[in-house]
Parts: sequence; structure tokens; C-alpha cells
Amino acid sequence: MLAATTPLSEIAQEIWDSAPAEPRTPMRQYIWARAYQDTLARGDVRAILVGSPGQPVAIAPFAEPASGPRRQVLLGAEDLWESIEVAAQDEQALRELAERIANSGEPMRFGHHPTDTRFLELLRTACRGKAKVVVAEQPMRAMPRIVLDESWTEPESHFNSRRRSDFRRMSRKAEALGEINYEIVEPDAGNLQRLLDEAFAVEAQSWKGRSGTAINQDERTEAFYRAYAERAMEAGILRLCFMRIDGKAAAMQFAVESDDRFWLIKVGYDDAFKQVSPGNLLMRETISHAAARGLKTYEFLGKEAEWTKLWAGDARPIATLRTYPYNLRGLAAFLADGIAVVRKRIAARLNPEPGEQHA
Repeated sequence: MLAATTPLSEIAQEIWDSAPAEPRTPMRQYIWARAYQDTLARGDVRAILVGSPGQPVAIAPFAEPASGPRRQVLLGAEDLWESIEVAAQDEQALRELAERIANSGEPMRFGHHPTDTRFLELLRTACRGKAKVVVAEQPMRAMPRIVLDESWTEPESHFNSRRRSDFRRMSRKAEALGEINYEIVEPDAGNLQRLLDEAFAVEAQSWKGRSGTAINQDERTEAFYRAYAERAMEAGILRLCFMRIDGKAAAMQFAVESDDRFWLIKVGYDDAFKQVSPGNLLMRETISHAAARGLKTYEFLGKEAEWTKLWAGDARPIATLRTYPYNLRGLAAFLADGIAVVRKRIAARLNPEPGEQHA
């Protein structure tokens, strides 16, 4: 267990959410941490805080995953594979946070952490003589986004003539299959579980289902997203979006609308409708919706992929980031992680996984 930290249970939601962060992604919000605590964590979610307990100027939440080797992992950075980062008010707060991490004596993993901040440099400095910092630059970027303005109420205006033609053709094909409806739903307690059932079922009908990575194929992952959805619904920020063809869901989005941004957490489509690219047609509608609402950005989250590049050119560089203190725990973690990397490379060669697809 981390020393000199505060358990989530002792931090009020208003205190947690007051910690400075720009932008304040859903993964930095209290309700994300609370859902994680209830479903995925081994023991308490704990946070390293900088500043007064009632007004922190920096925060980094960690947890031990419920499965696998015992580690301190930045909340959701590896089991949910979101690009999560620590939050700090300014460079001085970030420096002190890095020093507290370096002095923890615990091996820590940060998943794919953005590298376009000073945190990596400050962490390396703080860890000198105390811990080994391993940084592996990644070829892909993360957190792609669209900076919105009024022109995005008509997303096609940002396409070249060929792409506009492609969208007209996809729309005609979809209309030939049946009546088209788009829904952007703010669920309530009466329809939430039914809509989640439908959204998760749609996701499982695509390549994610074939590769075993769909939400409803892992009991604990599904429990997390249901717990988070309930809290996001109560906060009034949850949006469940669907494209329907003759009433049947062809594509879905699990999203939240907060801090003047539209955050796309999960997407999926039914392979039965792949020929009309329902995911892209739904994307067009929700981007237009976000722009019409006057939101600042449309945030794709996750890793950049070929399908996100069709919409967003802005993304952030990332690197795998881990620290190993110069003690027995650090040595054991370093050796275990090295063995795991070798095994993963062998498995990838023997059983290559399909790349992420979107239709």
C-alpha cells in the first residue's frame, strides 16, 4: 500500500473535483474513481495529494489492479487502457508531485502517459538515485480531438469533395435498408440498463466481439462501465447515442458531455450494417450536435487510429511510463515486467490481433 497517501473514501467529491486540471477529462473526475474503486480495484484507490487536504494543487490517483502482479497503477491507465495523466495547478505543484512519487518506494506504472508536458522531465529529475524511470515512446498518438466552431454543425464542410461524395453514398445505402433515426439520449433510471444492454450488444457485433475485447465479454469491465454510467447519469452528463435502421441499432456511442466538451468513451457498430458505415454516419451526427451545443471540443480519447484521422488531425504524443525504486520491490517488479514483455512479444507473433476498425 502507498504510504503518505489519502484513500478515496476520505476525500469528498467536491475536493477531488476541485483539483486543477485542464482539460478535466472524465478519467480525472471523482465518479470515474468511485466506479473504479467499486469494481476493479484491489483494496482502496489512493491518491498522492499536493497542497492542503481541502484544496489540493496536484493529484495522482493509484490503485492495485484486482488481477495480475501487485503494482501501483495510475487509475485505469492499464486495465482500461485510457491515456490518463496526473493533474497539477502549475509546474511547482507538478515538481512536488513528482518528488512524492519518487520517494514512495513503490514500483509505479502510468500506462501510456502524454509526453507533451513537463511531467516526464520532472519525474526523471526527482527519481535520480531513487528509482529507475523507463520511458518507451509509442508510435501512435493519443487523445485525438476536434476543436469545434460553428462550421462543425455541418461536418461535411470540412471534407474534400471525394469524402462528401462518400458520405452521400453511405447515406443513400442506409436509407435503402430502412428508416434512419439518430438518437442522442440523456438516460434516466428507467431506461439506463436497457440502453446499456443495447449499446454493449452492438459493440459485441463488431471486430471487438470477434477479438474478445467487447465490454460485455468481461464481467468486471462491464461492471465498471455500468457503475460509471449510473454515476454519470446521476450527474447529468451521460449520453448514449444510436443510429437506428428500421428501429435496430446499427451503431452506438457511450459518451459524456462535461466541461464544455463531448467525450467519446466507447464506440461500436453492428457488422450486419458495415456496408453503410453506420459508425461514421453516427459520428457525423454527434459532431454536429456538439458544435450546435456550442461545445469547445469533440474528444475521441483513447489512441489515434486510422478512423480517427478521418476526423481529427490534432492528437498528443505518448509513451509507456514506469518507475522502479532501487529496493527489492522495484527489482522484483522490473524482472517480472521484463519477462511479461518477452511473453507478450512471443504471443503477438504467434497470434496477431486485428487492428482497431471503425465503420
